[in-house]
Amino acid sequence: MNSKGFKHGRRSFLIGLSGVSLANALKPKVLSATPVLNTATPLNKNDLRLRQLAASKGIVYGGFHQRSASDFEQDLKFQRIFLEDYSLIVGGFYGVTVGPFENNSYDFSELDTFINFAARNNLIFRAHPMIWNEFNSPWLVEKFKSTSTTRAEIEQILINHVTTLGKQYGGKVDSWDVVNEAILVEDGRDDNFKDTTISGVRGEKYPAWLNFLGAEYVELAFRVAAEAAPQATLVYNDNNLTYSNIFGNSYWEKRRRAVLKLLERLKAKGTPIHALGIQSHLLAHHNRDFNGKKFRRFLKDVASMGLEIIISELDVIDRELPRNIKQRDRLVAESYYEYLSVALDEPAVKTVINWGLSDRHTWLSSFTPREDGAAVRPLLRNSEYQPKPAWYAVAKAFQEAPAR
Repeated sequence: MNSKGFKHGRRSFLIGLSGVSLANALKPKVLSATPVLNTATPLNKNDLRLRQLAASKGIVYGGFHQRSASDFEQDLKFQRIFLEDYSLIVGGFYGVTVGPFENNSYDFSELDTFINFAARNNLIFRAHPMIWNEFNSPWLVEKFKSTSTTRAEIEQILINHVTTLGKQYGGKVDSWDVVNEAILVEDGRDDNFKDTTISGVRGEKYPAWLNFLGAEYVELAFRVAAEAAPQATLVYNDNNLTYSNIFGNSYWEKRRRAVLKLLERLKAKGTPIHALGIQSHLLAHHNRDFNGKKFRRFLKDVASMGLEIIISELDVIDRELPRNIKQRDRLVAESYYEYLSVALDEPAVKTVINWGLSDRHTWLSSFTPREDGAAVRPLLRNSEYQPKPAWYAVAKAFQEAPAR
């Protein structure tokens, strides 16, 4: 997409938000000096399925449920709408949920609900994550902290952990986030890895995978994953790769360069890595700081390595937006549309995943609550599961995307 087309698409879409039926806005761009919206009979929302719009362009569209297994099972309306929008579901394999617990034991009962839901409804199942510094079980955290723990012990725990997760559901898992958030340039290491003895884990500093195994722990995790889940797409997943002018001009570029260097190192060693996951927790109050040209260049650099790209955890933080719901919803929709208009222009982006379905169930309610006490509105559907402007923004982005 050239800059002229991108700017025109943005203007057309904002006009649609400001006074014309959003369904009407779901029409191809009109390349004229003055944006003109088609005022023909509006497209019926019931005739629009985001999963189908995405699939028509060769894109898989999915979501993370943000629910416990018991809550999910009881909310049939949520399940029905999830199936309307998404063709993929993410299962959260967090250490505090599945293990390893004492004596290297595991509990997959929470995940069984979602893997069975996927199987019954012909959904793609994506799993997240295998190795992460955050949310490890108390047993593993104590192992990390103990001065008597050896490198050999941690290496065996990693191998056993990745093998156990990879084999648990066999060919039912389409893709795995093998390693999540390994990069933190602020810690000052030459390799840009996150060092938990410097930056800590939720305020507490102790050694973790890197400190016992060195930077090779990432490569090791991918090689073990390839043996345990040979049919799965293996993904490195990370955050803060999107903007340009926040926290200083160099912050986001440094992170992008660090991730590119990591991917280059892994590829040079023949590591079995297949895709990059870009988390994409967007900041609506920084819409003006999204430089589509720079982000598009980054996507191209990743794709040039032969890697697929997954937009893996898409939502929009509205913490610093006006309280007025109409204004907030418009700016959140603008974030979705502008970001996806650039991201989907890259053919290597073949999967898009929203980090939730409805504003009623979102991690951002607790992670980034609004200071004015108003409920956050980061997703495509409101708390009653009704489509918001963001829903139509994503639909328009899919409609305009080039086919894969």
